Amino acid sequence: MIKKVTSRRAFLKKMAAASAMTAAASFFPGIVFAAEQITNAESFGDLKWNKAPCRFCGVGCGVLIGMENNKAVAVKGDPNSSVNKGLCCVKGYHQTICMYAEDRLTKPLVKKNGTYVETSMEEALDLVASKMKETIELHGKDAVAMYTSGQSTIPEGYVASKFMKGAIGTNNLDCNARLCMASAVTGFLTSFGADEPMGCYDDIDEADVFITWGNNMAEMHPVLFSRLLDRRLNDSSVKIVDLTTRTTRTSTASDKVMYFNPQTDLAIANAICYEIIENNWVHENKSV
Repeated sequence: MIKKVTSRRAFLKKMAAASAMTAAASFFPGIVFAAEQITNAESFGDLKWNKAPCRFCGVGCGVLIGMENNKAVAVKGDPNSSVNKGLCCVKGYHQTICMYAEDRLTKPLVKKNGTYVETSMEEALDLVASKMKETIELHGKDAVAMYTSGQSTIPEGYVASKFMKGAIGTNNLDCNARLCMASAVTGFLTSFGADEPMGCYDDIDEADVFITWGNNMAEMHPVLFSRLLDRRLNDSSVKIVDLTTRTTRTSTASDKVMYFNPQTDLAIANAICYEIIENNWVHENKSV
């Protein structure tokens, strides 16, 4: 027998309770521990908790999604995740709320007589196909292109590649993930000699000094920043230094803050390099 679907009032109450757990994180989002989440979640009733990754940023936090009658109604951090260790930020907690937001599009919109109107998926896809076909016939295959989301899955990317390169015959295919990370790839290659950062999250637990440079970590990646704060809390010698163009939550929580004018980063970097060389702080590996 199928259990009666939760009433709208009860459903909103459960999601409100889940969101309320983020109130204490208003200054430093993400600092809500797994034990607190589990205690509060007990009042949600008979929920089935499924493991999932949070996809709201690139940190890769593990979350548990509370399901009731095949509907997601609550979110909490996964205490067994080595990344966030049970923590969850405001963005992560609001995943279920975003799914049921009143302004979320649930049907395709097509502009007719200057106004967007709801239509069927079949009509929308037929319109896209006809416009692409018309453009190719008039201007050639390279007149069309596809730009995909950074949230695209590997299978979705595979299909997009087959469709554009195989079926249509054009290389005009790009993804936000490549455009977003192109500058990072260049930086990693020139700095470390490899297309990847030279470190991992576990290094946070061993470091003595953290430097955030043009990175408002407390708001952009609050779960990782909470790990920095936890590291400093357990060792008074640990320092956080923030290089920034404005006051942020990161600079507020830092031990030292250096404000600089936009586009003057290179001067600071050169000054650091000068001090390293001048004071003979360069590490030379003579075995290489």
